[in-house]
Amino acid sequence: MYSAKVYKIMFGAPSDIKEEYEAFINIIHGWNNLHSERSGIVLQPIHWSTHSYPSTGRNGQKIINDEVVAKSDLLICVFGSKLGTETDTHSSGTVEEIDEHLKAGKDVMIYFKKSINIDPENFDINQLTKLKTFKSEMRDKCLYSEFTDAKDFQEQLFKSIQLYINDHWLSNSIEILDSPTTNHSNSIVELSDFDFERLRAWTSVDNPQFFQVHFEGGSCIYGLGATNQYEVKTGKEKVEWDDFFERMLQYGFIDIEKYDRHGHPIYRLKKAAYDYINSF
Repeated sequence: MYSAKVYKIMFGAPSDIKEEYEAFINIIHGWNNLHSERSGIVLQPIHWSTHSYPSTGRNGQKIINDEVVAKSDLLICVFGSKLGTETDTHSSGTVEEIDEHLKAGKDVMIYFKKSINIDPENFDINQLTKLKTFKSEMRDKCLYSEFTDAKDFQEQLFKSIQLYINDHWLSNSIEILDSPTTNHSNSIVELSDFDFERLRAWTSVDNPQFFQVHFEGGSCIYGLGATNQYEVKTGKEKVEWDDFFERMLQYGFIDIEKYDRHGHPIYRLKKAAYDYINSF
């Protein structure tokens, strides 16, 4: 058991955005699995569909504003081919959520999908025109990001959320996300024996796919390629492995390819890892 501060991250998007919402959920669960115990922070994903309840006396968007928007600490907004349904005060519900966050002094990350699959039966040229107008307006008001598909969005958002947490929600005393220790004389990362041996084993196989297999009772197998399998039985061993992956991410030796259905990250090696091992 550990104490943690909970930050609520809201996902806002028109109805055509679906895969990106699943990627968002995976990222939040994955971050919690990796960092929450050490950092004392838990991220809670929130969305109007899961965190609002039936109410009367106001229109639907105003109810969502009170029940969801007002309670979130950060808003992630994603647009594809639609701006969304107009409200009584804004061009869409998502735009109103952005405005409500900004008026409250809270931050918003906005993403636009560059390539869209047009469904002739549901395509609305007026919606696309409104979206282009909104995007043009945002160009001079904020720094937004563009992505090609759900995988690209997931990779971008994972890094953006990590950077945001570092800047806003973590104190400088948290070690897991500090800058890595390097040998400044030659700019070569200095790895411990534990890290070096595992990275060397990982780069030695032809298909270095990382995988996890979990068993009842809490034990699991970490696989650095098919031939390098390590059984993790204790909490201490798991912490050591979590620290290893965190450091490899910091050094740029690996990145997260995807998440499994339990929210566990699946890593992949980058060229920098091979270059580092080959330098010895």
